[in-house]
Amino acid sequence: MKTFKRILAAIVMGISVLVLVLSVAGIVGVWIARSQLTEDLVGVLAAAETRANMAQQKLGELDATLTQTSDQIALVEQQVLEVGADLEQGGSLLTAISERLGVDVAPLVDRARGLLGTIREASAALSSITEVINGLPFISSLVPDLDLLNNLSQEMESLQAEIQNLQTVIEQKRTEIIQGAVSFITTPASQIRSTLDQLQVTVSGYSQQLAALQEALSTLKVIVENGLIWMAVILTLMLLWLALSEVALFVVGWRAFAGRDILVRKQHQAPV
Repeated sequence: MKTFKRILAAIVMGISVLVLVLSVAGIVGVWIARSQLTEDLVGVLAAAETRANMAQQKLGELDATLTQTSDQIALVEQQVLEVGADLEQGGSLLTAISERLGVDVAPLVDRARGLLGTIREASAALSSITEVINGLPFISSLVPDLDLLNNLSQEMESLQAEIQNLQTVIEQKRTEIIQGAVSFITTPASQIRSTLDQLQVTVSGYSQQLAALQEALSTLKVIVENGLIWMAVILTLMLLWLALSEVALFVVGWRAFAGRDILVRKQHQAPV
């Protein structure tokens, strides 16, 4: 019986030492894993922020380009009104207007379409990243509305077609315009400016979406960092409690192995 008791005590000590080592290793592993998870998750969020910042910057450039285009169209309207007041200079003024549309306005539209292409690429990458983020447990974020950009692209193509049509009208209706029929230009020019205004409204709306997404990503990054720290602290305390309990178990096993009473009793001194 005594031999069996010593064998059982040895087994208990062995198991307690093993669990103690695993607990200490677990504590180290928890903090290593926390560091790696933080790096990976924050890296994904930082990549999303980078795409969002790029798209936001290009949206600002696009809005400025659309404003410049609208200003140029306003100048066209102003110039064409001068044609009716000066029939002799009408031909040269129409030539100047046509050149303005080709030299000043058309490159602005091409630049706007190029910027929109860059925005769509950045937004597509951003959408893919946010879908990955939304797939993580207890995490949700906004997803950029790519349909809004597709509509914006179609409106941009329509704008380019309207400007080309206006140039064609100037060439085909020169005589009528010089004779005072300036509505051939002012009507489509007004429509073009209306289209530009609508484009800027759409750009502003998408910019607000990106701003909300940027704020959500920034908040989420802080939550992830703090959440992983607290999770690591809680697991560390649990493993530390387990390690201390194994130390106590080892002491009990050792006392049993040594043939001593497993309970430490307080000795009472006899009265003098």
